[in-house]
Amino acid sequence: MQITQQEIEIMKFLNECGFCAMQQVGRQFNLKKTRTYRLLKRLRNIGLVKYKRVMYESPGVYFLSAKGSEYSDLPPIDKVSAGRFEHQMKVNDVFIQLTKQYPEAHWISERRLMRDKYQNGLGKKGHLCDGILVFDEMKYIAIEVELNSKAHNRVEKIVKGYITQFKFHEVWYFCAPNVLSMMTALAGRFPFIKIYNLNEFLSC
Repeated sequence: MQITQQEIEIMKFLNECGFCAMQQVGRQFNLKKTRTYRLLKRLRNIGLVKYKRVMYESPGVYFLSAKGSEYSDLPPIDKVSAGRFEHQMKVNDVFIQLTKQYPEAHWISERRLMRDKYQNGLGKKGHLCDGILVFDEMKYIAIEVELNSKAHNRVEKIVKGYITQFKFHEVWYFCAPNVLSMMTALAGRFPFIKIYNLNEFLSC
């Protein structure tokens, strides 16, 4: 069965994120709900895409099968983790919003960063950001999505790591409202770290 270029791009997007809700696919490709549903249903029917509902009150998500991953340069995910579900869904939303605001920029996902790290023989050691926004002038912006106000020690360690590195021109933190005060206290004094209200950013 012939696969269209649009379907290939959708599969690449799904695998870049790991998994996505139907609404996120629709926003990324400017598709109406019915069109998005039909495309994803067709990809499911021919065994390229899988579907799973992870959280009862959350939308189900789509991800590539092993067969579908042949259209991507990343491996398929092993499973949809309930523990990372909310965070990854917000990262997807930030990814979509950023690429619409900055169409000239290129997004590098955490999955791709992890793949490259393993290929370089570095294993799991060290922090990886949620994504990198790369501009034409090779300006690298580390993207972080922070939802947990109880993660003070972890975030403080990450911020200290950014202070001592020179790869990134800036770090953009997109924080849930309950995390803003903690992030401002930890990183507000560093001019290269920008702190944004996640809800306000996604509502733009």
